[in-house]
Amino acid sequence: MNSRSFRYALLFALALSEVLPIALLSQALPVLMRRSGASMQEIGFLFLAMFPWSLKALFAPLIDRLGARSTFGRYRGWLLFAHPLILITLVVGSFFDIPELLLHHRAAATAALLWLTTVCALADAASHGLAVGLLSAEERGLGNGLQTAGLMAGQLVGGGLMVILVGQLGWQPALLITSALLLLPLPGIALYKERPVDPSRIITPREVLALFRQPRMGRWLLVVAAMPIGVSLMTPALEVMLVDRGLSLKEIGLAMGILSGIAGAVGGLLGGFAVKRIGRERSFYALGVFCSLCLGLVLLHSVAVERAFLYFVISVPVVGIMARATMLHVLMMDRSRLHVASTDFTIQYTVQHVSRLLWASAGAFVAGHFGATSVFVLAPVLTLAAMGLAAWLLDRADFEPSLSLDEGGPAKAHEAAPASPLKDVS
Repeated sequence: MNSRSFRYALLFALALSEVLPIALLSQALPVLMRRSGASMQEIGFLFLAMFPWSLKALFAPLIDRLGARSTFGRYRGWLLFAHPLILITLVVGSFFDIPELLLHHRAAATAALLWLTTVCALADAASHGLAVGLLSAEERGLGNGLQTAGLMAGQLVGGGLMVILVGQLGWQPALLITSALLLLPLPGIALYKERPVDPSRIITPREVLALFRQPRMGRWLLVVAAMPIGVSLMTPALEVMLVDRGLSLKEIGLAMGILSGIAGAVGGLLGGFAVKRIGRERSFYALGVFCSLCLGLVLLHSVAVERAFLYFVISVPVVGIMARATMLHVLMMDRSRLHVASTDFTIQYTVQHVSRLLWASAGAFVAGHFGATSVFVLAPVLTLAAMGLAAWLLDRADFEPSLSLDEGGPAKAHEAAPASPLKDVS
């Protein structure tokens, strides 16, 4: 069970199932709230209710430390615990109309969402750790491309299919059907035998903070924080713009979930292929410029009379967004130490996510005061500005996969432990 195909399949399934609840919160709920009469400011508050997802860096050292003592495996045990708990939470949530609760009983609904995002954050942090050892340096391009395809499949279901099913079947059946996909990775997790951990190696705060003492790590984290600015600023306005144009739930689900999910999967594979074919440094800059050009297409929404053209200008930018995201995840893996993989990867990912969350909230308020077009203009410009900052801060050494430090690295870990199957990615 340690074949490359099994490792890739487990990676894909985990990515799909773990992004599904987050897509529900960040994509389906804003649409459903807007349909119930919510203002842009109320929708912006929803993104702040997802804040525990941004605290994964605080959970990750605990996962690394306690998981090292588990008989089920450092990360496998956490996943076997968290995935069923997420499923139970969603099943209970199906008995309540969450969009209505967010409008009329905000405290109770927010508490429920905080609980859900906390459990999801635990699962995702464990997956990050599992993922770093899953792929060798040479496999990270394609592996992260497949992971991105899994993420977009989860977004397709949680953000697109969910909206369509709510319109056709109602809240409870829709949530029960989509949440059943959380069962998908459990057989793979159960079959996976995780590589044993040296019990004498205690994860201490000093060990965790050593990440920040790596050469050039400070400037890298600044780049990671800058990358999502343009994309995140326009995301809330893009979602509610479809509601304001009078699209039905079925049409919104098709545009934001299904078509965008397919486009994102294509982008993920494109990003992985670019890393493999032209290398890390060239793909970093090429995909950054490509992302900015794709974002500029959103400005054509104002002249998109036909539905097909509107779907096109919404979906194509996702190709650029996810191609760039795939490449960034490869570089994050390169900087993750194997014995604290969850902590190292999650810290980098959390820096990116906090930036994304703050700019998404800001984008909702800017669009509410100045109109959606203002953020649609800013998005590609700020994306290019972020690339300029990266070019100023980084040099060729920052794109060498040898920056992945640990005894033997992930690639040699597979050679040293052939009996242990894979590891999964975020």
